[in-house]
Amino acid sequence: MRTWTCLLLLLALPFSAHAQIVDLDKGGYVLTYDCDNHTALRYEYTLTEDNGSEARPSSFYLDPDLPQGCEGQTSTASYQSEHDGYDRGHLVTSNHMDYSASYIHEANYMSNIVPQVSGFNQGVWVKAENIAECYRDIAPVTVYGGVIYDDTSNDYFQTSHGIRTPDYFWKTVVTTDPDTDEEKAISWLIPNEANLGSLDDYIVSIDELEADFGSSYVAINASAATKAMRPDTTWVQPSGCNLGLVAETQGP
Repeated sequence: MRTWTCLLLLLALPFSAHAQIVDLDKGGYVLTYDCDNHTALRYEYTLTEDNGSEARPSSFYLDPDLPQGCEGQTSTASYQSEHDGYDRGHLVTSNHMDYSASYIHEANYMSNIVPQVSGFNQGVWVKAENIAECYRDIAPVTVYGGVIYDDTSNDYFQTSHGIRTPDYFWKTVVTTDPDTDEEKAISWLIPNEANLGSLDDYIVSIDELEADFGSSYVAINASAATKAMRPDTTWVQPSGCNLGLVAETQGP
């Protein structure tokens, strides 16, 4: 696993240590948002048993609820139109918000969207989303995640959209093991690339995420034992899981 010094280094110029960072409470989820760089840095939400069926919007929208002085992306146009091979990728997947018409609509706000390599978005990222989607029917799950900016060479969308391209994504799912009634977690740190292979190759522990990026940024509410967990393989998808719209990936 790559060694990082601290989050502020990863958000180095043109990211500023003095950037305006706000929490955007969208009801179904919360984004930690960098107003100056027009990107969410982190997200968090809790899911219970799936009973939703609201349709996902076919369009994307500028976020009308950003606080005064907080800037968002400048366009809803596809990233694909600017540079081939990139999707408008969700941080909080639409399907996880389908229990509320307003929440699933807001999941298509550009505050929840970043450039994702198409093969990543429609491949390994979907598999990670499926874990929360399936395990929510067994016990409530809390999903945490965020983006890491590390490389300026792939920042194709600053002129068109006002946003850099994330280089890594991390995601953590925390839930209760029904066999033991004990808390358990799984985390991944995944490069924003195509042809990544097995999700198992990117498993990390919460402890590793905190060591690499800082506990105040990762900010996962879990016990010390849970934070140390690092499963050898991704949790097995439960039989009979209804993946719904998760399998229907959003296009570019």
